[in-house]
Amino acid sequence: MSARKTPVGAAPVSAAAAVELPIPPQLLVHLREGRLLLFAGAGLSAQAGLPTWRSLVQDVVDATIAEAMQGEESRGELERMIAAGKWLQIADHCKVKLGPGEYARLLGERLSDSGRPVPDAHRFAVRLPFAAWITTNYDKLLERAYAEERGGLPKTLTSLDTEALGRLLFDGAPFVLKAHGDLDKPDSLVFTSRDYRDLIHGNAAFSAAFSAILLTHSVLFVGYSLADPDFNLLLDRQLLTFRGFAPERYALMSGIGKVEEEYLWRVCQIRVIPYPDGRHEAIPAFFRNLADRLGPEAVTPPSRAARAATVAVAMAPRQLRAGSVARPAVAVAAPAVLALDWRDGALQTTLSDGGKVVLAVSGPREPWATAAAASRALESSSARDGSLADCSNALTRMLGAAAVKALGKVLKGQASRLLRLELTREAERLPWELLGFGSQTLAELAAVFRAPVGVSENARGLPAVGSPLRVLVVADTKSAVPGMALPGAAAEGQAVADEVHNVGVGEVRLLLGPEATYDAVARAFDEFEPDVFHFAGHAWFDEHEAYLELADRHLTATMVRPWLSRRSPAFMFLNSHYTAFIPAGVEGTGGAHAEAISAGLRGRPGFADLAMRSGVGAFLGTFSGAIDDSGARDFARAVYRALLHGATAAAALQAARSLAREQGSATALLYCLYGEGALQLRGQYT
Repeated sequence: MSARKTPVGAAPVSAAAAVELPIPPQLLVHLREGRLLLFAGAGLSAQAGLPTWRSLVQDVVDATIAEAMQGEESRGELERMIAAGKWLQIADHCKVKLGPGEYARLLGERLSDSGRPVPDAHRFAVRLPFAAWITTNYDKLLERAYAEERGGLPKTLTSLDTEALGRLLFDGAPFVLKAHGDLDKPDSLVFTSRDYRDLIHGNAAFSAAFSAILLTHSVLFVGYSLADPDFNLLLDRQLLTFRGFAPERYALMSGIGKVEEEYLWRVCQIRVIPYPDGRHEAIPAFFRNLADRLGPEAVTPPSRAARAATVAVAMAPRQLRAGSVARPAVAVAAPAVLALDWRDGALQTTLSDGGKVVLAVSGPREPWATAAAASRALESSSARDGSLADCSNALTRMLGAAAVKALGKVLKGQASRLLRLELTREAERLPWELLGFGSQTLAELAAVFRAPVGVSENARGLPAVGSPLRVLVVADTKSAVPGMALPGAAAEGQAVADEVHNVGVGEVRLLLGPEATYDAVARAFDEFEPDVFHFAGHAWFDEHEAYLELADRHLTATMVRPWLSRRSPAFMFLNSHYTAFIPAGVEGTGGAHAEAISAGLRGRPGFADLAMRSGVGAFLGTFSGAIDDSGARDFARAVYRALLHGATAAAALQAARSLAREQGSATALLYCLYGEGALQLRGQYT
């Protein structure tokens, strides 16, 4: 493990004072093999000065009595219930008396870790190669520790993110699971007996995924006691689910007697690793000893900890609201937000700026078929001609004059202003980047990017950008096949590699033509761990899903998903037809590929959706089948030139669109960006 200075305000782990605890050999084996989960309880967060279960419930009771004006009789009864350990019943009573909103506010106030230094225990915990970090705590200490130690933001899930949980578990990708909720999501909080009942019996998907986690991994419990209701409910769940076999389970516990230790082994098959009551410095010391036994290669996080200087995204677009993570990146103003939803035959528009709603309006009733036909017209030519104007005008009519005027006012005089599009599934199928503003499109007027659709930002996480930067380029994969060579794609791949080399910020692995086999690309993701993945070649849909053409086979979305989930690139650019989305109306074009295009519209996984669900920081792709080969090459070169000189992903895209005017081609306008528009591959910190 590499040395680091003790953060200001954190108590150092004294080697002389540390309690030397035995490390079970099999625990070390499971950790080394990536099959050990860390299960963190309130005792771990208590090291940052946050309340334990008992003190938290006492605080809630005091607040309830003060705010609900209950008498001494109620106080006495509640105090007796506390003494009897009836935590969940007390929590139910207090939630009813205070009301859900006030109750959530009170928990947030008592459990916020804002301004508190991250304890050493959390730092060591995230540097160890646990398969995942599961916690019943509501605070953000694990996320903050991850961001500061590994770089980036972890994929962080609650019981509301069941789709993401199942996918990440299958792909073997590391994640943080806040099993009892997150302070930022009041609906996810589990604190009362009713909450627990709803979680266990009312959320079948989460229960199934949680059981799968416990069956397929060994577990190390830290920060729990036998009096902890979270711990007891977890044990009840395990005993109910697995009456026979269960993977090895360990618990680092203080102040536990021999009788309790024997009980946990006999009833729950938990091996207790005891430490003296009150000697909580034993926890970071135990983690440190694990690191020493594993060795530095195993402890260095398998993605980018040794290389990652920081997350190259400014604070404004995304932050951890409770205990935010400082990022020394170039300051970027918060984006304006344009939210669009097609409903009841009209477009519902909400425009926000600086967190305040500027306009909320319903557009004129305009047939969806009109915009769909205009999108379809873009397929006829890559020239910047009448079809582009027709599409822009149709989109402008759908938005309505009031919304267009308000949007123009927000963007006026602000070159490269970030604009975030928040779209519903139906609205996503139109190229809103082509909205007309006089002789310009919206994409030329602002640095536009799209928010992920159908996946939460916390569940996606945010990859770190390594230093040196690592760039994987795959291009012209079918050059050896007659009629399928793309000279522009080959030149594009070489140009991207040259840009990286010329700026001198990183390493490039370039796979051209016959070199771009499935095995070669798989090795690159596994060994090279790219920060940037660039593809220039053929892409299409089969009857099931989207795919990229490699030299020896199709690389389907399903095949590439585990690579992206386990080692999410910060930036991904697939420069080929329809890699972002297929616009409405294109299915009506007919021709030999109509069936494949139609399959792409029936909910099949495309690459933009795949990238967002897998945690890619920012994804750039096309929404057209009329991409010109040489125009695509020039566009890619312009994007990387801007990115490698410090531009945000959205600003780099906007800068590259100037080629549309210079070349009289629409190609540079037929791309869109999903994810983190403020992401930077380079910044002032480099």
